[in-house]
Amino acid sequence: MKYFLFILSLLPSLAHSASQVSVRSNDIKTLVENRNERVQGKRKEVEAASTREGTLALSFLPTAELYAAQEKFKKGSLSAKTQPTYGAELRLNLFNGGRDSLENDRRALVAERKQQEGSQVIAQEVGKAREAYWRILYLRDYIDLLKDTRKNSANSLKAAERRIRSGVATESDRVEFEMQDIDLKRELEKSELEQKNHIRALTVLLGFPPEATLGFPEELAHQHDWEEAIRHTEADHAFLVRPAELQAREAQTASSSARRSWLPKLDAFAAYHQFNQREEEYEAASQRREKLVGLRLTMDLGFLGQKEAAALSAEAEAAQSEARYAQQEIEAHIHGEIAELQLLHDQVHAAEENSKRAERYLVLTQSEYGRGVKNSPDMVGAIEKLVSIRQKRLEIVRDFQVAKSHVLAKIGK
Repeated sequence: MKYFLFILSLLPSLAHSASQVSVRSNDIKTLVENRNERVQGKRKEVEAASTREGTLALSFLPTAELYAAQEKFKKGSLSAKTQPTYGAELRLNLFNGGRDSLENDRRALVAERKQQEGSQVIAQEVGKAREAYWRILYLRDYIDLLKDTRKNSANSLKAAERRIRSGVATESDRVEFEMQDIDLKRELEKSELEQKNHIRALTVLLGFPPEATLGFPEELAHQHDWEEAIRHTEADHAFLVRPAELQAREAQTASSSARRSWLPKLDAFAAYHQFNQREEEYEAASQRREKLVGLRLTMDLGFLGQKEAAALSAEAEAAQSEARYAQQEIEAHIHGEIAELQLLHDQVHAAEENSKRAERYLVLTQSEYGRGVKNSPDMVGAIEKLVSIRQKRLEIVRDFQVAKSHVLAKIGK
């Protein structure tokens, strides 16, 4: 219910193309589950597979076939005739070598597999959406950093011009800062385009219309309690392996059914037919009527069923191997990403301290440049050092959040 109310709360904000939707990291999973088109499509597949379940009881219900036709025909030297033909046949499955039960089991496995695959799709789309989200926040802060740096570079250019007018600096100082500004402008334009592309991708992942404007009020920061957020058991990521396991069971069930292809099939039937003279030559229509009841035993004496059974058994073994490999791979990925999270968590604090040092270094260099102690390459270097260190801190926080998003997706959170 809370998800439904949450979605309803978004509808007014999408009433017109200029509207803005505020998106936070905690909203992403709910939005993907309720709006993502790929997720909705997978739900329909699950629904379709569930509809196919329960065939065992239905296989023992009688089936009826009705037919009727009006034919114009000429048989031999007889004159052309136009006559109807119609009838009905009722069939009842009495025994099918256990294949009906196996087919019922197979369909149940398919339905369960589709459901687990649906959970996988949600995890994939949530993981992609969260990664795009954190990259957008990183680029937003990086763009702000580049804009602030251009202002610092512009101030340094003014200081250089004052020094040039005073005769204590040369034209090369101006060129130095102008080149730096060109590089910063190029990096800014590149980052703005990259951010727009990530926003477009996130808009699709969250199921919003292209004209929707997304807002991001959240700060790019790392959490100190991240270990609690990713705490999990093996059962939490079983859905990543379960489809391969179920596929193996499906193939094994189909193999068992194929091995029974030689067992007889027994049906009871009753029929009524009214033939025309093309089928029966009697003049009177009453002589062309047929009523019958009986039992029909059919057997497949071919060897294709055994070959198919062997092939399906091999497919089952292949799917089991795939499941075992997937289990090992997932465990390795999760452990690796948790180790990366710990490393990035430790690096954030060092990056923050280093950023303060770079700010202090720039202030000192600006003061010394104003007094003529430092030259333009020193100033350019100090500005670039500050940008590099601040950017590195942003990258560490971004990578921390992306790695955390990957773990959360793999454990279904």
